[in-house]
Amino acid sequence: MLLIRKYDHLGNMKVHYEGRLVSRDVQGRCIVAEAEWISPTARLGYVTLNAGDLFIETFYENRWYNIFEIQSPQGQVKGWYANITRPARIVPQANAVDAVEIEWDDLALDVWMWPNGKMQTMDEHEFDDIRPELTADELSQSLAAVDKVRMELKRRWRVYANDRIAGLLGAHKWTISTAESCTGGLIGDLLTNRSGSSKYFLGGIISYSNEIKQRLLHVTAETLDKFGAVSEACALEMARGVRQTLGVDVGVSATGIAGPGGATPGKEVGLVYVGISSPKGDLVHKYNWPYDRLGNKRATADAALQALIEYLQ
Repeated sequence: MLLIRKYDHLGNMKVHYEGRLVSRDVQGRCIVAEAEWISPTARLGYVTLNAGDLFIETFYENRWYNIFEIQSPQGQVKGWYANITRPARIVPQANAVDAVEIEWDDLALDVWMWPNGKMQTMDEHEFDDIRPELTADELSQSLAAVDKVRMELKRRWRVYANDRIAGLLGAHKWTISTAESCTGGLIGDLLTNRSGSSKYFLGGIISYSNEIKQRLLHVTAETLDKFGAVSEACALEMARGVRQTLGVDVGVSATGIAGPGGATPGKEVGLVYVGISSPKGDLVHKYNWPYDRLGNKRATADAALQALIEYLQ
C-alpha cells in the first residue's frame, strides 16, 4: 500500500489516504497509484463522485503538476483532474519492501478535462490569493505548468478517443478511411497512432486540390462551383467519396481554412467542416476555430475523433 499526503502551499497537511501502487518509472521519475473514493457522493458541478469510483493518479518528481484519471466502478472514464503542484516527493518507507509515501503541495490552480476532450482551468481566484506567498520561480513554474498539463491531458485524451473508436468500429465490424484537405493527413495520423489500427483503418486520401477532390473523391464540379471546397456539401461528398473509392464502411472528411490566408467573404480563417458517412447515415459538423494555422489543424483532427465517437456509439 501507498500513503499519499496532500499539503497546501505553506506545508500544512490537508488530506492523507492510502492507495495501491500501479507502476513506477524511475527513469521518468513518476509513479502511478490507484485510490478508491470512499467518501459520500460529491456533486462538484463538472463531475459527480460516487463511492467506489477509482482514481488513477500520476505523480511526478520533475513536473509541476499531477493528473488523476477518474473512473466509475464499471471502468467508464468520468474525466481527468490535474493539480498544479510543486514536484512530488516520493519517499521510500523503511518498514516495507517497495512501499513509498507520496507527498505533494497543492498550488491551487487546477485543470479539468471531460471525456469529450474539452478543458476548463479552475480556481484561478484561489491561486491569486496565494500569489504573494509564492517565490518568483514558483509563480513562473505554476503558470507555465498550465500549458504543459493541457498538452499532456490532450495527449491522454487522444489515446482514450482512439480506444473508444476502435471498440465502436469493432462492435459494428466496420472499416474506416479518411478524406482530408485542411488537416493534411492529421486525422489519419491520430487514428494510426493506436497499435492494431490496421485492423480497421484502411487508408486515406489527402485531397488538398479541387482536382483530387473531383477525381478521387467524386466531389462534383457543381458542388465546388455553387458552394466551394469549404462547405458542408463538399465535406459530405468527400466522406461519401472515400467510402466508395477505398471500399470502407465509414468515411470521415475535413475541409476548411487553416489560415493565416485563404479567407473569403462569408468564410473566415478557422471555418472547418467535418463529415462522416456510413451505412448508418451521413452528417456534417461545422466549426469556427480561433487558433493559428497549426492550432486550427489540430483542433479539427481532435474534433473529428470526438465526432466519430458520438456518431458510432
